[in-house]
Amino acid sequence: MVVLAATVLPVRGEEPSALGVVSFYNPHLMYLKYQPLVDYLTEQTGRPWVLRIARSYEDAVGDVCSGRATVAYLGPVTYLRAHELCGAAPLVQLRTRGEATYHSVVLVRQDSPVASLAELKGKRFGFGAPLSTSSHLMPRKMLLDAGLVLGRDVECRYFWHHERAAKAVLMGEVDACGVRDLTGEKFLQRGLRLLAQSPPIPNFPLVVGPAVAPAVREELVRALVELPAQDPALRTRVAGWDEELAGGFAVVTPAAFASIGDLAAQVFGPLWVKVPEQQLQCGPGGP
Repeated sequence: MVVLAATVLPVRGEEPSALGVVSFYNPHLMYLKYQPLVDYLTEQTGRPWVLRIARSYEDAVGDVCSGRATVAYLGPVTYLRAHELCGAAPLVQLRTRGEATYHSVVLVRQDSPVASLAELKGKRFGFGAPLSTSSHLMPRKMLLDAGLVLGRDVECRYFWHHERAAKAVLMGEVDACGVRDLTGEKFLQRGLRLLAQSPPIPNFPLVVGPAVAPAVREELVRALVELPAQDPALRTRVAGWDEELAGGFAVVTPAAFASIGDLAAQVFGPLWVKVPEQQLQCGPGGP
């Protein structure tokens, strides 16, 4: 876990609150993407905030459930894990490019002869982390729908970060990978091409654990949803953040993620929320 202090000084001399994030990318890129949001929360809530980068998706769940993270930025599958473990609840949801959904994409090298998912039979596939929605759950479902048995027809390899999985395709370590759409777009300019795209996925929520006070929840919704809607200067500031965050946030309810829970049970098995993350890997020892 890495804790990065906000650049804005604490205003009340109190212990900082933490914005927890899953380690989707390398630590430097995580800082560039999410530190502006931390600084914004410090300024708009009147309390100091820090960025808490979890080592793994499972650790991010532990952070929000234990209270080490006041609020956590989680993927849909990881949120559902936290909800099952401790009753964590979503407050707001990203609106990347103004949309309430995003996509998983399957990439191959530009010079690959593979023209369909079914043609990945006998190939090596690169996933991110087992609890990743767009870098594991959705690509697995896409491969299953193409008639492939993972661990038999397709060799599964895990790289734990979206960018590492995409780079593994570039380097020839695997023949294809599954990543989220924004990461995929970067690599379309670097030697990869799009093979397939998933149906829409509910966008990322900001999640709080059960011990977070109602006043803090209201404070976060006000800072992230209400104030930008009222203040053009704040809307402009938000629009200048990383593309992933620049569309701002909207209030969301748990019902938005029900379809992902159903899909995870279908792919991983009905007890997936209780299975250790490592055991969600496909192939020997996993579902």
